Amino acid sequence: METVNLEKNVKEIFESGKYVVPLYQRNYAWRKNEIEVLLQDIYEAFKKNPNGNYFIGSLVVLKRQNGDFEVIDGQQRLTTLSLITKIFGISKIPCLFYDSRPEVEEFFKEFYKTDGNIQNLDYPQITHFKNAIEFIEEANLDANNTTPVTIHKLANKEAFVNFFANNVILIRVEIPADTDVASYFEIMNNRGVQLQKHEILKSLLMAKIDNKAEQKEFAYIWDACSQMDSPIQRNFNAELRRKYFGEKYDDFIRPFNDSQEVNKEISQLKPFSISDILQGKADEGLTDNKSADDEEIEEEASEYKSIIDFPNFLMHILRLRYKTSVNEIQLNEKYLLKVYDSIGNQISPKDFINTLLFCRTIFDRFIVKTISDQNVEDEIKWTLHKPTKYEKSWKYTSTFGDTPEQDRIVKALSMLQVTFRTRIYKNWLQDILKWFWEEQKDVHITAMEYQSLLDDLILKYYEERKFLSSPVPENEDINKSNSYSLGTDTPHFIFNFIDYLYWVDNKNPTSINTEYEIKDFDFKYWNSVEHHMAQEWAERNIDQVPDKDNYIDCLGNLCLISKSSNSRLSDRDIKEKVQTFNKGNLGAKRQIMYKMTQDAEEKYTWNKGKIKRHYNNIMQLIEKREDILKH
Repeated sequence: METVNLEKNVKEIFESGKYVVPLYQRNYAWRKNEIEVLLQDIYEAFKKNPNGNYFIGSLVVLKRQNGDFEVIDGQQRLTTLSLITKIFGISKIPCLFYDSRPEVEEFFKEFYKTDGNIQNLDYPQITHFKNAIEFIEEANLDANNTTPVTIHKLANKEAFVNFFANNVILIRVEIPADTDVASYFEIMNNRGVQLQKHEILKSLLMAKIDNKAEQKEFAYIWDACSQMDSPIQRNFNAELRRKYFGEKYDDFIRPFNDSQEVNKEISQLKPFSISDILQGKADEGLTDNKSADDEEIEEEASEYKSIIDFPNFLMHILRLRYKTSVNEIQLNEKYLLKVYDSIGNQISPKDFINTLLFCRTIFDRFIVKTISDQNVEDEIKWTLHKPTKYEKSWKYTSTFGDTPEQDRIVKALSMLQVTFRTRIYKNWLQDILKWFWEEQKDVHITAMEYQSLLDDLILKYYEERKFLSSPVPENEDINKSNSYSLGTDTPHFIFNFIDYLYWVDNKNPTSINTEYEIKDFDFKYWNSVEHHMAQEWAERNIDQVPDKDNYIDCLGNLCLISKSSNSRLSDRDIKEKVQTFNKGNLGAKRQIMYKMTQDAEEKYTWNKGKIKRHYNNIMQLIEKREDILKH
């Protein structure tokens, strides 16, 4: 095996040959979190030492007879790097290819064209690639900055791109040509991996417990809680499910009670050492989770996707229960062990595991998840459910039943999630967990109680953003001094808040918005501010809109859409936009703008008068926000 010149920077990697992803490799699957963490780690290394090298792992390849490199291990990272280098302007030609996947090949070919348009490609096989491009361009590079710092807004962009190309290092290992690739690939997938931070934290806490039986119970609960993409009750067998969640699986019972007497035989069991725990000995012999009544579980409930991962969930528990001597605990999982080092003496492992299981139960029952659905936009839909036990079976049903209250709570939660999507800034989730914990709420709260909490939080977040404005007087034209006109800098929260108000108001008998009915819609990860009267169109038709600068950036001319939609809409005229795109899942504000464009004596017009009318309607809506939400 080659043992010299293994270190290669990103630029050298892509200049030294073509890479082919073989058919036996799984599809590209990195999502926002993996991509953003990679970029944040590299940016942090750049800030600390712009001239130093930063190693990001290994790339295992097999050199084919034609000189191409077959990717054996490291495909996900390599694919992400290939997208980043194109976006950063480091690579000009495609270097990554896929065996027997023509749709992916077509995507990369179009992606690298100067005038390429990947939005015209609509294959399911390339969805993750298209999403990854958005994640890269919108990624907050600076994890410590609450105001997103994207690559396009980076003050020292040129220096960072140069660091990325020349100082980010991979170890490229070529395996011998006579290697049995299929066997090697299987070994690589089943090889041991480095312990993660949350596994080390688990061992440190378990080592504080003074007997094996309680250590094993701690480990069992910890491992069940760590499976964030599976409902918590499913992660226990029927016996423990009854122990922790009651006979109907619909309650919460503390695992450890410090006041209970410990069985003498159990108390004499010598505890596992940290070394034993790290080697997995404490997990041996744990009861099998499966039981007969699992057969009646809805499949859908076991396939959902959590909005956060387990390390981030642990940071929520730490912030909820403990204090540092300096600042509030951050929700960034990279500081997990650092935080523990500073507060470890405060933590009782039994108290921690009680809190962890309680919060995980609350999280499963009262926080939205996503489930795959190929029939809806983005192939995801929101779900909120709880376990329901029958005489001989059990399954998951809507937390608050098939009711208007359930719909509104899902709408509020999904609005918060798409607005504050970054895990390390998910303070709304912390606020909900804190409310349950500090107010000593149990799992049986009413829909009205919970809805009231969510609306209070939404109103609080609105007030924090100091959105101060008022309707434009009848005798004044709109301009930047008398209206809210931030254009593309308008916070996304404002758009989602307006959509939520319109949706709730539309359900009220005394609706403010009496002119237009709102079709139901789902909040999605819309991430691009769209000018309904497009800037490019207005500049080309300056004779029709000579004073465009006064109102082109006004909130009354803006809506929030997906970045891919924005690229298709950027230079369309009003009529073409409405005729082509007035369908599917549209936010309430966008629906109203399209209806106003159509509903007039002179159809398909959008002018200063309509922008002002829509703007003033929004101001009225926001002015009545408390009445609308408290109705």
